[in-house]
Amino acid sequence: MKHTRLRRVLLGRLTWLLACALAVLLGLADWSPIKRLDLAAYDTLEPSFRAAALPAASAVLAIDERTISALGRWPWHRDVHSEVVERLSAAGAAAVGMPILFAEASPGDEQFAATLARSGKVVLAVAPRAPDPGSPKVFEILPRAVLADAAAALGHVDVELDADALARRIYLRAGSGGPSWEALALATLHLARGAPQFEPKFSRQGATHEAPLTSAASGWHRQDGVLLPYPDVHSAPRTLSYLDLHQQPELARTLAGHAVFIGVTAAGLDAGLITPASSLGQPMAAVEFHARAFEALRSGLTYNTAAPALTVGLSLLLLLIPTVLFPHLRTGAAIAFGSLILVPPLVSGMAIGLLQLWIPPTAAMIAFLAGYLGWFGALLSKTLGSLRHARRHATATLCSITDAVITVDGEKRVVFMNPVAERLAGLRLAESKGRLVDEVLGQFTDQTENVSSAMSVCLQLGESQRLPDPIHWRLPEGRQRALQLTVAPIGERGGGEGAVLAFNDLTEVLEAGARLRHEATHDAMTGLPNRSLLLERLDHALLQAQRRGEMVAILFVDLDRFKRINDSLGHHAGDAALRIVADRLVSSIRQGDTVSRWGGDEFIILMESLKDRFAVVSVAEKIIGIAEQEFSIDKQSNLVLSCCIGIAIAPQDGTDAQTLLSVADQAMYSGKLEGGGSYNFYAAEMSNWSRDRLELEGALRQALIHGQFELYYQPQIDIANGHLVGMEALIRWHQPGVGLISPGAFIPTAEESGIIRAIGDWVIQEAVGQASRWQAEGLTVVPIAINLSARQCVDTSVENTLRTALHDHKLDAALVKIELTESIAMNTTGRTADLMHNINQLGIDIELDDFGTGYSSLSLLRRFQISQLKIDRTFVDAIAADSDDAAIVRGTIALAHGLGMTVVAEGVETDLQLCFLALHQCDKAQGYLFSPPRPASEMRAWLIALPPHAIQALASLRSSPTTTLGH
Repeated sequence: MKHTRLRRVLLGRLTWLLACALAVLLGLADWSPIKRLDLAAYDTLEPSFRAAALPAASAVLAIDERTISALGRWPWHRDVHSEVVERLSAAGAAAVGMPILFAEASPGDEQFAATLARSGKVVLAVAPRAPDPGSPKVFEILPRAVLADAAAALGHVDVELDADALARRIYLRAGSGGPSWEALALATLHLARGAPQFEPKFSRQGATHEAPLTSAASGWHRQDGVLLPYPDVHSAPRTLSYLDLHQQPELARTLAGHAVFIGVTAAGLDAGLITPASSLGQPMAAVEFHARAFEALRSGLTYNTAAPALTVGLSLLLLLIPTVLFPHLRTGAAIAFGSLILVPPLVSGMAIGLLQLWIPPTAAMIAFLAGYLGWFGALLSKTLGSLRHARRHATATLCSITDAVITVDGEKRVVFMNPVAERLAGLRLAESKGRLVDEVLGQFTDQTENVSSAMSVCLQLGESQRLPDPIHWRLPEGRQRALQLTVAPIGERGGGEGAVLAFNDLTEVLEAGARLRHEATHDAMTGLPNRSLLLERLDHALLQAQRRGEMVAILFVDLDRFKRINDSLGHHAGDAALRIVADRLVSSIRQGDTVSRWGGDEFIILMESLKDRFAVVSVAEKIIGIAEQEFSIDKQSNLVLSCCIGIAIAPQDGTDAQTLLSVADQAMYSGKLEGGGSYNFYAAEMSNWSRDRLELEGALRQALIHGQFELYYQPQIDIANGHLVGMEALIRWHQPGVGLISPGAFIPTAEESGIIRAIGDWVIQEAVGQASRWQAEGLTVVPIAINLSARQCVDTSVENTLRTALHDHKLDAALVKIELTESIAMNTTGRTADLMHNINQLGIDIELDDFGTGYSSLSLLRRFQISQLKIDRTFVDAIAADSDDAAIVRGTIALAHGLGMTVVAEGVETDLQLCFLALHQCDKAQGYLFSPPRPASEMRAWLIALPPHAIQALASLRSSPTTTLGH
């Protein structure tokens, strides 16, 4: 697999590796087409990236056609040149460059030489001459010796044409046999600035105007070639006619401080140089070329050409990016990376502006373009292959999808049908192909007009169309289906190539939607309307009743002692009983009334269009009667239920849904307080009880905020050795203005309102914190039992509360026990078992309280990982007088010990009870015989030593004769 992946990566990079090789080849090869492209790039980039030039400080004195016409045939007498040089020198010209070859003797040479010597600012020209046939030597064309000696400097005027036959560069030094002479422009610049001149490395003695060098080298050598700026009009030097200066001497003063180049521009005498700026082959005069070279050198705007190795290195650096990244890029990002082809010219331009360095970009651009086109070609080939593969897959998909697909041409004739469409129509493609689709569909639906209209719009606008409503379709065997039609165009908008008709079978979806709508408004267990639908119907009924002047009644039905069925027979039996009750309620109401399940064992009946209360009373009595009829579940039990009904009438008791439901609830609870099995109309005084309950809930919330709760602790004594082995934490409420309130007065309300969760969390934190504080004082702490409420047992957050409390107070989990009642364990078996398992995993033991009062099984004891049973006080109270209770206690102790559990008896208040428990080996005792629940401040002494009265109670146990305990 690794080899396959490596091969894929190498293939993805192959085109770029080849591009790297091409870049090396093009960068090192001296290939004229590449040079031409690089020169064209230079001409394009240089004007945009060059630095700012200095203000021009040169001028051209042109020997033009007008001058030749006025002064006569060329060459002239040397006196003419002497006169001009004298005027320029006298006017303060900085230097004079004369790209004119004075190789032949001419009248006035001596006078001209004297003028040159007096001026000391004139540079004369040196040029190479082609060797004679058969001679290897290259001669230099020098000024006559008398002139050369008098000139301030000599400079070569050699200009090499580039690969495109254009002049754009000069060599700063050149010469026959060695680079002996500075370029005329450079020599003039040095002279103008007063810089030292470059000294030729040969003696002038005996030299002629064609003096061969004595060096062994016989060729013309060039050194330090530089590229010149693009010759645009803005950098053109000032040009004056030679004749104007000759005739108007005062013009010389305008050239003060300038370098003046004197040269021939007349047609026929100067062939000129073709430059990048020469339009239609119009050459530039040589004298202007040298003047521009002077300005470029003066402004520092000449450019060296980068070595091939540097150019190749930069090209490879550019190509390294796609070589490394392209195999990992997404197609869109890779295509965008094509803009990297602009990097070489940008780098070249920046090098021109910042480094005065020309880096030819063509090799890198061609190599990148070749690599990119190769990669793109491979991508295109791969894409075409993928398209062919996708087409095969699309055909296979069309034949396997559950939608029916029919393709038609621009005339709405069938072209293709997938197998699903064939099954829907009961026709094969061969039978339908070429037929009008309306003709084919008309056999199965009456909505062909809608289908045809959608196709027409689709073909005309080139946009997909979907019918808003499903099509009713008759299958060949007669069954009805509901199909959703979507029509999509083929080809471009308005092309009329055809369309695709997709029929999606929505039959199951619509049926499922109907079921979901029913489930959203109906109770899943009984099938009755739920709260949402009831409230909707109640609002509507109230509105109608207000318009018609009628009454609306709400009957709030609550089953009495329904919890016993769940506890004794299980939840499945309770669910079955609720369904039976629901059916009986529906059978007892009038047509048009609504029976809804409100939640749990509560039902609400909505009665509309009432003129008086007689119909309400009739229905309520009927419900009371049928509720008390026996029924059986699984043919095993004959059960009887009763119910309590609270009735509210609109508009007397309220005009909105919330008010009616609230007062009906109060009326129902009032009936429950009277024993149940009855119906009660709402009376105003019932609201007082409701307000008391709300006030109690508010007071409980304030008690939590203001710290009005306190924990009391009741000790647990080991009957065998008389040691304190545990204590139970019991909550008390110090209500301002009332005093100490026991749990029985407020815990039920806390349970119903949900405040019990917050109270339970506070109890855990306080009990664990108190144990930690006792431990910090050096006391021997015994395990503290904490009671969990039913609400806490269905909320898994109690596990996190215990874990956090133990961690925050750094208390050993073995010093905490959790108590839950037998009835709580029975009612929430699955959820509570998981919670108790998680708590036990923290190291906390589980204790089952009030054992014997419920219906727990042995499997429940094992499932909950119970470590200790607590015998309910109702059995302990009567063990001395009731043989049945004594037998239950003995059996409970034996059962617990048989399961490896310890036993705690609560409510021990007499010596006789303690003796009985000791005789039957009960492990621990808790009750007023030893101590009532005490605050933490008083329990501190118990942790140090047992108080005398507890010791006395245990002492009486030791002295009691066993004969008094026989049961």
